[in-house]
Amino acid sequence: MSMSTPPKWSVPRVEPRYLMDQRLIIRGEGTLHGRTKDISENGLGATVAGELNIGDVVELEFYLTGSLTPVKLRAHVKYRQGFQYGFHFVNITELEKSGIREAARNLQPVG
Repeated sequence: MSMSTPPKWSVPRVEPRYLMDQRLIIRGEGTLHGRTKDISENGLGATVAGELNIGDVVELEFYLTGSLTPVKLRAHVKYRQGFQYGFHFVNITELEKSGIREAARNLQPVG
């Protein structure tokens, strides 16, 4: 596989992802900081300065594009490679999903 070819995932994504670069606070056993990379209604990808384990349940705090109020969502760590993490939201409400959809209107789709 060439470096320019994106990896083929064994399970297709349910919701489209959108590029989003925002500060991120991760609260679990301690507090870590990072930056979001992309977001969907189901989760987000981020670069995190610290170590988390797959399966950890954490609270994510970040701002959606155009919002002055931080979003706080519980998520579990689903993926990790180095400092790159994938988080899956836990018990996200329809109102929270709607906020993500609204913010995504101003974001660029991934791939």
